[in-house]
Amino acid sequence: MKNSSLKITSAFIFILIIISLSYWYFFVRAPSTTIETSTDSQPGGFTPFGRTPSNSGGGAGSDTNNNGDVATSTIQNNQIKIPTLRLLSDTPVGGYGASTTMVAIIDPVISSSLPSTTTTATTTKPKTPTKPVPPKMKSVTIIRWVDRGRGNIYEARGDNLDIITLSNTVVPKIYESVWNKNLTAFIASTFSDENSSVEGIYAELRARIIPKVATSTTNSSSTTQDNSITTNTPTSLTPFELKGKNLPQNLVGYAVSPKKDRVFMFTNESGVGVGYTTTFDGKSITQIFTTPLTQVSVDWPEENTIAITTKGSSVERGYLYFVDLKTGVWRKIIGPLYGLSTKVSTDAKYVFISATGNAENVVASVYNVKDKKGTDAIIRTLADKCIWGNFYKEIVYCAVPSQPIKGAYPDDWYKGTLSTVDKIWQVNATTGEIKLVSSIVDTSDRVIDAFNLGLDEKDDFLIFMNKNDLSLWSLDLVANN
Repeated sequence: MKNSSLKITSAFIFILIIISLSYWYFFVRAPSTTIETSTDSQPGGFTPFGRTPSNSGGGAGSDTNNNGDVATSTIQNNQIKIPTLRLLSDTPVGGYGASTTMVAIIDPVISSSLPSTTTTATTTKPKTPTKPVPPKMKSVTIIRWVDRGRGNIYEARGDNLDIITLSNTVVPKIYESVWNKNLTAFIASTFSDENSSVEGIYAELRARIIPKVATSTTNSSSTTQDNSITTNTPTSLTPFELKGKNLPQNLVGYAVSPKKDRVFMFTNESGVGVGYTTTFDGKSITQIFTTPLTQVSVDWPEENTIAITTKGSSVERGYLYFVDLKTGVWRKIIGPLYGLSTKVSTDAKYVFISATGNAENVVASVYNVKDKKGTDAIIRTLADKCIWGNFYKEIVYCAVPSQPIKGAYPDDWYKGTLSTVDKIWQVNATTGEIKLVSSIVDTSDRVIDAFNLGLDEKDDFLIFMNKNDLSLWSLDLVANN
């Protein structure tokens, strides 16, 4: 009896154990799921060779490919190759403007500082918000230009390859323009078919008012019909449109102030040259001087100085004058020199001079205004192909012919009977040092005869046009160095 009872008790205990294990396995133990993770998705940590860690939020991976001829820009963890020498516009350009601004760097890690919630199967508990992290800032160069044939306004940035159409207002035959500091307005020269003359205009980019599209939906018992009302608004509506007005007739030349908030205009009024300063919108005009000279080139290198150079010719003697804006007094700086062409530094302390040489060539020198002394520039090019630094005021950048070409300078180059194949050089007016910046003839897809050179405020980008086809280019001086 005892053995039988013991067997029954043991069997009962064994069955209880089996039932307990089964209950635990099927009802108590939580199911587990294995999630594979990649170390590439973890922000932070050691990233060798300067590689940017990818964001755990997904997206395409970052492929770093270092190249001496390109600058790279990281936008949302994608590496964008930006050529050091970049073609901005392949169609003819009617002038451009450049500006430097500070923009926020898009950093996915910053999003982790925003308030978030933690969701469980039973409750939703908000996390304690942390103090927002201020965005990192970077300096970006913005370039805007006007299409010579139609008048469209385009924009490019130094940190990406996008070309944005800002305005498609038709303003045909613009062949020259100067822009204000914010690149929201410009003064331009247009060619009139009516009287075959050059006219000046003021144009301003204004935000376009986007018309609202009214919609209505009619429901019936059997069908649902969409009765959306369509408008004749073009699908390629641009964010801005151009508004402006005509400037005084007989405009000979104009120049923008160093602060890019005013314009100097030189007009020919019944055979008399008259100089004015005005705000960009032309609402405040002040006459500065009158002169018997009418064929001149004008510049505004320094806040209180206007530079007046008589039009250069290989058979005419030329002069450079400085005009004091406060007093209107003229002062002769250089001359007489045959074929004179000048470019004044942005502090009016130096002048790059080119003149007609004795052997059907061009001679160039750097002139110290205070010492009244010129030194050989070593390079041989026209002052029309040079620009002084805005930040490094003692540095002048010039497009220099790779090989000297005989001709009557500057006449043959002005008329287009002579064209050059250029490289970019720089000259330090203080030390006399010269340096080859870029052999653009070797890195471009065409022959470049550079003119209308310009720099942004920090001298990060050199912008220029090609005289052969009027295309627009930029050279990244930082990446190039």
